[in-house]
Amino acid sequence: MAGIGILLDEDNDLNIINGHLAIGHTTMQEVGLIIQMQQGEQKKVPVLGPNIIQLKKTNVSKFDIVQRLRVHLAIDKKDYKEIKQQIKEIL
Repeated sequence: MAGIGILLDEDNDLNIINGHLAIGHTTMQEVGLIIQMQQGEQKKVPVLGPNIIQLKKTNVSKFDIVQRLRVHLAIDKKDYKEIKQQIKEIL
């Protein structure tokens, strides 16, 4: 679940400011990480990860990609409809 947490930088490394970990809202950071994940990368929830990279070489429709995102965001209790516009900015 999203909320306040440790922020990551553009390279998904810990964001350290003046020697301290940066803290802030992590919802969109979590969405970005989920989009990048492959299934099996996370030990606690191995089915989480839409495998978007695998789709790059296929003839998949935008609808299929959106459906995958909906399913995998729902696994992490995120509502695609609520964050759809923000996801478009990440992609």
